[in-house]
Amino acid sequence: MRETQGDLVLRPDARKGAAFLITASVATVAIVAAILMGDAPPVFALVVGTLFTVPILLGVGAFFRARIILTAHDIVLRGVFSQRRLPRSQAAEVVRATLVAPRGSPGDTLFVLDAHRNLLLRVPGGGYAREDIDRLVTALGLPCSGPDHAVNASELARTYPGLVSWAERHPYRLAFVIAGVLVAVVMTLVLFSIST
Repeated sequence: MRETQGDLVLRPDARKGAAFLITASVATVAIVAAILMGDAPPVFALVVGTLFTVPILLGVGAFFRARIILTAHDIVLRGVFSQRRLPRSQAAEVVRATLVAPRGSPGDTLFVLDAHRNLLLRVPGGGYAREDIDRLVTALGLPCSGPDHAVNASELARTYPGLVSWAERHPYRLAFVIAGVLVAVVMTLVLFSIST
């Protein structure tokens, strides 16, 4: 975090970035080594290694490029490939929630709302230090509400409708739909290959 000419610039937390990089790298090396030591063809190790390397590279890119920038006129979210800018004059309220994803660790999230309580911007704070998110909330100077404990997306949606998507509220249903589609595609390909 740093302030430049009155702007508040938040950078991802170096400790969280290092923890992700080390954990993901060790897991990738261990899985690829296990494949190479086993009976699987070496090309399988290459495919799996590539699949694991892509998220690691995206994580490194996010660490070096991602920023939350608060200027006198705008709130800017810069990601790896995109940038969103919201005029501060549209923001009227902030909802702060610690969201718990299935099988995931809780992540701090800010929802910036307009005067009609419509969602303008979602600020994912999971990669940032909690103190930096505290500074952002203070610097915004807007009324801030939210649950005082970690909640899942369904619980948050009951109190604050429209902030989280259907997919976030129903992650297991989405997983079953995706798995069903994949099974149907595989079965179709198998049946097609048998019939020809």
